[in-house]
Amino acid sequence: MNFLRSIIEIPIFILVIVLAAINNDFAKFSLKPFNLDISVSISVLILALFFLGYLAGRFDGYMAGAPTRLKLREQKKAHKALNKEHEKLTSNFSHLQQNFDHLKVSVPAEPKVSFKTKFANAFKFKKD
Repeated sequence: MNFLRSIIEIPIFILVIVLAAINNDFAKFSLKPFNLDISVSISVLILALFFLGYLAGRFDGYMAGAPTRLKLREQKKAHKALNKEHEKLTSNFSHLQQNFDHLKVSVPAEPKVSFKTKFANAFKFKKD
């Protein structure tokens, strides 16, 4: 996303700087309630207003992402809690697995029945 943003921003920055360099006249502003007359270079005014607008836009984007960052922090906390619970369960499971292996060794295994015997028993009548 930063790459896409830089592809858009860099030409706009260059365009505004070129526009500011071309316009080197002065503009006169008068503030009526204070009786002030201010002369400002148009190039400085263009650059100042552009960068103020850019900063305001970046701040607005940052504030718009605040709910998403809040949810992300909550999910990270929940993820940590689930990882801790998973570690507990894993340790308990490994302990149970060791007990099961121990019991499996202590109980003799039943002999395996061959396919031929299973097939022959399928056609025998059961005696009750």
